[in-house]
Amino acid sequence: MTVILVICAVVITIAIAAIAVVTVRAINRFEKTALEVEKTVEMLRGTIAQAETVIHDVREVTSSLDQVVAPLRRAAGGVEQISNRAVRLSSAILTEIERPVRNTLGLIHGVRTGTRSLFGALTRRMQHTQSNGGYRDV
Repeated sequence: MTVILVICAVVITIAIAAIAVVTVRAINRFEKTALEVEKTVEMLRGTIAQAETVIHDVREVTSSLDQVVAPLRRAAGGVEQISNRAVRLSSAILTEIERPVRNTLGLIHGVRTGTRSLFGALTRRMQHTQSNGGYRDV
């Protein structure tokens, strides 16, 4: 029975030693993890400070833009009104001028056609007179 007790004592001692080794390794890993977490926290602190600075700058820019946007909107409204008036005016002018211009162009086309016909007839008559020796056919 003493041999069994000795074996049990050895097994228990080995088990306790194994638990101790595992515990030491776990503690070492926890320490390494804690160091990494600490480094990450330090980096985050710097990043957070930079982010706060950027956010502050963005707020300043947006407040500046708010001051600029109102006059731009008023100017855009004025440009829109002027462009609408210009469109209405040009439409009215085109409506009033289109018919007389078309009539004038038709008249010019008619005068050209008539002039072309007249000069064509005169040219043919002159050629006919020259071809028969200057005598007229009467």
